[in-house]
Amino acid sequence: MPTSDEKLHLFIRISIAYMLMFFLFTLNLISFSTPLYVVIDIPFVYAVLYYWAIYRPSLLPPFVVFVFGLIFDLIIGLPVGLSAFVMLIVRQLVADQRLFLTGQPFTVIWLGFAIVSGVALSVHWALYGLVQLQWTPFLPVAVKIICGIFIFPAVVLILHLTHKLLPIVVDQYSAVK
Repeated sequence: MPTSDEKLHLFIRISIAYMLMFFLFTLNLISFSTPLYVVIDIPFVYAVLYYWAIYRPSLLPPFVVFVFGLIFDLIIGLPVGLSAFVMLIVRQLVADQRLFLTGQPFTVIWLGFAIVSGVALSVHWALYGLVQLQWTPFLPVAVKIICGIFIFPAVVLILHLTHKLLPIVVDQYSAVK
């Protein structure tokens, strides 16, 4: 039975992962401006969701993803449930491909993220247009997809370092048996 010090140490290690997720979630709410007056949104939430759905899906169970999506919609002012719906689908699709993705080199993971984020953000845009009965220009969504693809390696590096802090969990897909 773990001692109280071990429990505290475990709690701190897991809390670091959730604090990083919260930080990236908060960054996702911020739009970055460029000198050319172009506003850039980076889909940090999808990068986090994609990474943890592959390497530690127990950190983001569907209920947590749903709550994050609802909070995101309420803060941004989107129709409530839209982001939660898209995020839940992304989480489930990526988690279903976890067995294939865990053994792949980074370039395949990166390509997978490019496809998943591109489809997810496009579906998000299309559903928003259906709800509002008016489609906004697709160019900002395309820029967001491209920015997400380019920033993904940096986000993965940070998430990977955080993942190394987490306790080892033996499951059906892990290399540790």
